[in-house]
Amino acid sequence: MEENNSLALATIMLIPLLRYLQLTEEKLWIRQGLVVAMGLCAVSALGSYSRGALIAIAAMSFFLWTKSPRKLPLALLMIVLIPFLVMFMPQKWEDRMHTIQTYQQDASAQGRLNAWGMAWNLALDRPLVGGGFEIYDKETFARYAPNPKDVHAAHSIYFQTLGEHGFVGLFLFMAIGFFTWRSGNWIIRETKGKPDLLWANNLARMLQVSQIAYATGGAFLSLAYFDLPYYVVVLMEVTRLYLKNRQEENSRVVSSQRPGPRMIRPSELSVVRREG
Repeated sequence: MEENNSLALATIMLIPLLRYLQLTEEKLWIRQGLVVAMGLCAVSALGSYSRGALIAIAAMSFFLWTKSPRKLPLALLMIVLIPFLVMFMPQKWEDRMHTIQTYQQDASAQGRLNAWGMAWNLALDRPLVGGGFEIYDKETFARYAPNPKDVHAAHSIYFQTLGEHGFVGLFLFMAIGFFTWRSGNWIIRETKGKPDLLWANNLARMLQVSQIAYATGGAFLSLAYFDLPYYVVVLMEVTRLYLKNRQEENSRVVSSQRPGPRMIRPSELSVVRREG
């Protein structure tokens, strides 16, 4: 990860995972070190001058607060840290961030809109399979782009998937995120109020926050095949399967401990007949 926008998104996705480690760590000095690490990750992401990173870190911070168990200390930390980070940035950074409001005059933003238009038109022409992996060339843009001379990468995980794999591919791509999020909700629900499974509850919450960072920041980056989001998927599903297996094992133990039906002796049977 060497391109500034991509590195910024990867760094933002790591912040909630560091928060999970900070919630589960018992040693105070390690918890404090993880807080510093999260702050440095935020500085690195903002210092990338990526406008998508600014949007991603804003969405991630909000969900990080909503998903954290101890909201008040985290809110106080954010109130102190976020203004400091913004004040730390140079005037050139502020000028670039302000271009979000005037994207009509920004050549980079217009190039992305042109690439999105190309992907949309291509998907309409080939809705089932898209155009494949090699669609960012002069020939494809000449046929499908609003401005055929402005050749750009997709700069969006959604339009990248749409253009390369059509509406079916986009649906499958979105389904991965949806079912991963749903697995997280199941983990949170099944582990609520269980101290021995607090780690799984916190892990699912923080993995969902990392999903939010990818979903928002990825809207402006060509990172549909970036491996970190799929690590998040695997971690979520492995945790769910662990809990499912644990529940099934507990059910078998409870069933084996239940007393079976008692055999009625002949003398007891005769008493029952007389009373009947």
